[in-house]
Amino acid sequence: MADILVSPIVELLGSNLTSLISTEFGLLYGVKKDLEKLSSTLDTVRSVLDDAETKQIKDKLIGDWLRKLKDAAYEAENIMDDCALEFQRTDAKLQLKINNLTTINRKLETVEILNLKKCRNLKMLPKNLSNMRKLRKLEIGSDIYKDINNIEDPKLTHMPLGIGELTCLKQLSTFVVSQLSDSVGIQELEKLNHLEGILTIKGLQYVPDPRDAYKANLRSKENLLSLHLKWPVGVSDVDVGIECNNSKEVLEALKPHANVKQLCIYGYPGVMLPGWVGSSTALPKLTFLGLFFMPNVEGWSSECLLLPSCLDTLILFNCPKLKLSTPLPSSITDLSVGKGNDPSLKLVEKLPNLSVLRIMGFDEVETLPEAPLRNLTRLRYLDIYDCDKLKRLPTEHRYGGLESTIQRLGIHRCGGLESLTEGLQNLTSLKELRVYNCRSLKSLSESSLQHLTALEKLIIMGCQELEIMLVDFQHLISLKELELAWLPQLMSLPEEIQHARRLQALEIEGCKNLRKLPEWLLELPALTSLCVINCHPELHRRCEDWNRIPHLRVENHVEL
Repeated sequence: MADILVSPIVELLGSNLTSLISTEFGLLYGVKKDLEKLSSTLDTVRSVLDDAETKQIKDKLIGDWLRKLKDAAYEAENIMDDCALEFQRTDAKLQLKINNLTTINRKLETVEILNLKKCRNLKMLPKNLSNMRKLRKLEIGSDIYKDINNIEDPKLTHMPLGIGELTCLKQLSTFVVSQLSDSVGIQELEKLNHLEGILTIKGLQYVPDPRDAYKANLRSKENLLSLHLKWPVGVSDVDVGIECNNSKEVLEALKPHANVKQLCIYGYPGVMLPGWVGSSTALPKLTFLGLFFMPNVEGWSSECLLLPSCLDTLILFNCPKLKLSTPLPSSITDLSVGKGNDPSLKLVEKLPNLSVLRIMGFDEVETLPEAPLRNLTRLRYLDIYDCDKLKRLPTEHRYGGLESTIQRLGIHRCGGLESLTEGLQNLTSLKELRVYNCRSLKSLSESSLQHLTALEKLIIMGCQELEIMLVDFQHLISLKELELAWLPQLMSLPEEIQHARRLQALEIEGCKNLRKLPEWLLELPALTSLCVINCHPELHRRCEDWNRIPHLRVENHVEL
């Protein structure tokens, strides 16, 4: 009789149980103590398992116990999966209810933490929010932005009356200024002197008087480390029916405490920025500066602006008229330039420590400027976005081609790019290559990939014209992860993938013309994960048989 191995199942069960305890499931259903007791019991079982599995051959009773334990463990795993699924459904329902919450009942008045980050449709906070006098943390909305082109704002329209009375409040992720009659102005921030961490102020176009902005008293909030200031993005003053003639004075009045380390300003409609923005004198600890969507900005009101010597990250996005009159500090390691004038690309030339570079929205550029990319010997990550007329990457290294130090290269939505035959030859250290939605790309030939012997991850997605059978995989000897998505030309997997003997994970999504997978995939010794999503129905049917392969974890489903 074969040995009964239970340890891996119990380990997985313990991991899932720990994950369930870490969520709010126990509190929601009143079983938190029961789950913790079960976890303790499971620890006791695990402590004797190794010894039991060793002795089962000689002791029949131990073998019977292990068999029953194995059945119970599988049943428990199924129950926990059901619990996790039910919790997700209940959590979604609760979030939907919170979206329509208008008042705070007495049970919530003593709550200290209110997290509404998952309530993305939340438009209104409770009118009697001021009753939550012990509230220390109020989180609204999700991350500041998903990516630079897709800033995600909470849909909150205004702040309720009396929010300034919450003097215990230490974290307020978002404050919205509004013209609504039942809302408060920006001056309500004056009393919230204990705010710390991140603060986003949205709707600055509705600040009628710069003196109100001054009363917000940001300059005294010494525990604020990250500040995001937002005017409307992508709309004109006429569209929103307001005038922003006082925007410079408002921004001047919102000067924060010198302890701020991160500053982002969005949609500022003025021509000149106040001297404190990014100044080494006003913000000596600043490590992150982002300026977004400023079509009118030409520079700073102070001609002797000097950026802090500790500045690490700089983002300049859609500021086409902006001119930096002073050199950038050599401390910058992460630079994003987008939808600006071509001279802004030359900023990189004098940044010897630059390791991350993002180039975005230069839609008139047919090739990347050669000189600025020369001698970036510390460059590790390069991402190119939305350069619609880009025809090629820099080729010859001695004339400014891409540095061999680059470990990750991403090419996103470059519709004019037809080939990567040239431009990759020097990237001998490249570990990750992402090619997304390059609609004209037709080939990734041998000359493109033959030098990428260090490549570990390759993602090709949404390239409608790419003939995947012409992609040469045989030189990708280090490849561990391969993702192919939304490729209508993919009708069968290229046989050269057989040479990727280190391939561990293969993901195929949205390839409607792929009907089957080759049997030789099973001969890849390192392959342990196969994921097939939203492909041809016949492929999904065939993949059901692959679930029986012991060493291979198969994820096979169609998403609605």
